[in-house]
Amino acid sequence: MDDHDLERDVEAPPQPPRFGGGDWAMVLVALAVVGGGGAWWWFHREPGPPPPAPMATPAPVVPAPAVVEPARPVTVDRLRELFEAVSSSAALRSWLARGDVVERWAVVTDNLAEGVSPRARLRFLAPREGFTTTRRGGRRVISAAAYARYDLFAEAVGSIDVAAAVRAYRELHGLLEAAYRALGYPEGSLDRVTAAALKRVAAAPARDGDVFVEAGGTGPGTIYLYAAPELERLGPVEKHLLRMGPRNTHVIQAKARQLERALAFAPAEAR
Repeated sequence: MDDHDLERDVEAPPQPPRFGGGDWAMVLVALAVVGGGGAWWWFHREPGPPPPAPMATPAPVVPAPAVVEPARPVTVDRLRELFEAVSSSAALRSWLARGDVVERWAVVTDNLAEGVSPRARLRFLAPREGFTTTRRGGRRVISAAAYARYDLFAEAVGSIDVAAAVRAYRELHGLLEAAYRALGYPEGSLDRVTAAALKRVAAAPARDGDVFVEAGGTGPGTIYLYAAPELERLGPVEKHLLRMGPRNTHVIQAKARQLERALAFAPAEAR
């Protein structure tokens, strides 16, 4: 979907699944639970090749590398305990049971921190119901039914126990940072990218009341754009969160702020 597209009307022919409010639930879930399923993957990954035999001659002395926080051993039972304490939501646990959680978590979190839509990695969370609009005073607005598609996701995010999420984050920090760096961020910081992602969600504009849209674009079906220029100028992350509706947006943003305060990150720095 182009950055300027809002969403196609329900009458449009079937399109590939679009990034929706459930994606934000998954993002916050991933940030809150910090890859419980990813830790499982880490311990069950295929072993790499054995290290080479020691050289016959002593190796030259080199400076010691920078100290990196070691990944403390965590049993499967402890992972399950940490995971289940975060929320009793069946929907939340179902989302995290998907495969490749650690890779998806890293990509989604990095995308979110950079303001890039991570919809390509979260298509399974796209709502099945189509986007709909209604008329208000001769103008077209996003319908209540369109917002309601994301109620379950927002409720799941709202159910997260912040203290349990922070406990899991801290206990698994070394393991998860090692996994994050192994995915292509050798100098990356788990805290920095998580802080930036939470901050972007928390700071996104929420619009109470009607959100006016207007038809635009070309091609099959109707493409709707935000009528307010300040909303249409927003980035993909902010637009997608706004599309969830005021109630759901407030629930998710409140949880992001709670997590941000509880984790007490230092001010975001360049990664």
